[in-house]
Amino acid sequence: MINKHKEMCRFMDTCPQIADLFFNFSESQNNDTVIATSANEYEVQAFVDGSAIKWYDFAIVQYKPLTTEPNDPENVNIMFDVEGVMDWVIAQEEAGNYPNFGENCDIMELSVLQDVPTVAGQDQKGAKYMFSCRVEYMERK
Repeated sequence: MINKHKEMCRFMDTCPQIADLFFNFSESQNNDTVIATSANEYEVQAFVDGSAIKWYDFAIVQYKPLTTEPNDPENVNIMFDVEGVMDWVIAQEEAGNYPNFGENCDIMELSVLQDVPTVAGQDQKGAKYMFSCRVEYMERK
């Protein structure tokens, strides 16, 4: 059985906008990116033969610098950078480039579940941006 968490790390590590990738935890340093799982193998629909449609849900969390200077465009530029990772995920779906969940799994869709990143926190050192994604797949038995 394939470790889907390791596969998501391998897959997301190919994104050129991601420099330092972590799984679930990091030191929250600027430019760290974290894959934060939210549901592993949530079963959406089960079939008589034992196969099922499942969701692997995760969030991409990025820590970025921030500015509190009035009219400084830097925060806008940083949001645009985070949206670049969202665009990369969408481009992978459009190209049919998916993580490898094993020979018994067929990826049906890779999707970003929101249209802009959420600013999930901030302090004097930086801001935490995040957006949710989903891998929908059929697991055959």
